[in-house]
Amino acid sequence: MKAAVIGGAGYAGGELLRLLLSHPEVEVTQVTSERLGGKFVHTVHPHLRRRTELKFQSRASLQPVDVLFIALPHGETSKEIDRLQTVAPTIIDLSADFRLRDRAGYPTWYGWEHPQPSLLHDFVYALPELHREHPRGRRRSIDADRDRRKDRLVGRRRRVGTGLAPSPPQR
Repeated sequence: MKAAVIGGAGYAGGELLRLLLSHPEVEVTQVTSERLGGKFVHTVHPHLRRRTELKFQSRASLQPVDVLFIALPHGETSKEIDRLQTVAPTIIDLSADFRLRDRAGYPTWYGWEHPQPSLLHDFVYALPELHREHPRGRRRSIDADRDRRKDRLVGRRRRVGTGLAPSPPQR
């Protein structure tokens, strides 16, 4: 599966790259940073030295991929989502831009009006512990324990990751 990481210069983007570069079924083909275009990824993330020779590029030069991981600051993804949706059929966003389903919560919790409220129901907050009971789709789960946790993540093409928020272990 070919993947791209938007916002790969930040902490979340670097950790995401570390994980994806170790995944046997993922080939990271593109990493973006608007201010670091042309520089090697390992100049910003030294722990990735000898693991990748990728260079940062601009978002405007993105080529189609199977899955697009977005690690932009909160409030940025929703401004560009129309264009970003053309790059990949599956999007996983680590920001808060599509985390809430109700547009009224954005001014309260994030301090801004959501620019794409019609898309809020297209994304699912990918924390299986919260969404086990929702009807499942048809494609594939991102959860490893399929027999126990088939939930609303299965088959969804738009997902919102938990970012760096901790999730307590479930008993």
